[in-house]
Amino acid sequence: MKQGHEVVVVDNFFTGRKHNIEQWIGHKNFELINHDVVEPILVEVDQIYHLACPASPPHYMYNPIKTIKTSTIGTLNMLGLAKRVRARLLLASTSEVYGDPQVSIA
Repeated sequence: MKQGHEVVVVDNFFTGRKHNIEQWIGHKNFELINHDVVEPILVEVDQIYHLACPASPPHYMYNPIKTIKTSTIGTLNMLGLAKRVRARLLLASTSEVYGDPQVSIA
């Protein structure tokens, strides 16, 4: 943003905290949209950084259906947005959503 890039943050704050972005609120190149990626969104962007994924075991254990919906439907919605606006998409997740790496299922 300091280099002139415009940034739109979409977050429902299920696991995120607003204090993580407080320093940018009010910046002319920053926009915050309180939205859940499980629902489609229409914004004009040229890059998408899809980071929505409850990463903390207590969060995804509290609501595993929400975690699955965010990871699947949310990703489909971001792919659809990227296709509509011809944006590049970066998807990042965490291996923690797949459970404890120390537990063997074999």
